[in-house]
Amino acid sequence: MFGTSVHWGLAGGLVLAVVLWVVMTRTSFGFAARIAGGNLRAAQGQGLPVGRMMLACCAIAGGCAGLAGFFEVAAIHGQANASLATGYGFAGILVAFLARQNPLAVVPVAILIGALDASGGLVQRRMEMPDATMLVLQGIIFLTLLISDTFYGRLPFLTYHRGGDRT
Repeated sequence: MFGTSVHWGLAGGLVLAVVLWVVMTRTSFGFAARIAGGNLRAAQGQGLPVGRMMLACCAIAGGCAGLAGFFEVAAIHGQANASLATGYGFAGILVAFLARQNPLAVVPVAILIGALDASGGLVQRRMEMPDATMLVLQGIIFLTLLISDTFYGRLPFLTYHRGGDRT
């Protein structure tokens, strides 16, 4: 793309992120999907078609994964081969979790996780660290986020109060 090593998958991903953000924040389907994702019983209690929404969301996610795979094969590998199974699933889960299921936040978080993956070889060579160093770092990031979510609002001495008022 424009004489760089960046391929058109980035532009496609950016456009898709904006489209999905619009769908999830500005449509009744997006509102219903967020309700069902936040509290399944409440969505069922309101009469939302939870099963159909789950299938639709899975189809959208599968389409996005297929599009990403298309760009990976078309722009990088040129053909489908055995080197395609490189563990993108864990990275995708980590990106979605860190982005808090916000399609616009997925872009910078994916770039961060991709940069960590890309720098793995450099860290291994320059600092003489094992291959799994970046995976361990990603795991530490994931566990830190899980732990912070678990204790959010439960420990009174960690709760932030505005203006120094501790009441």
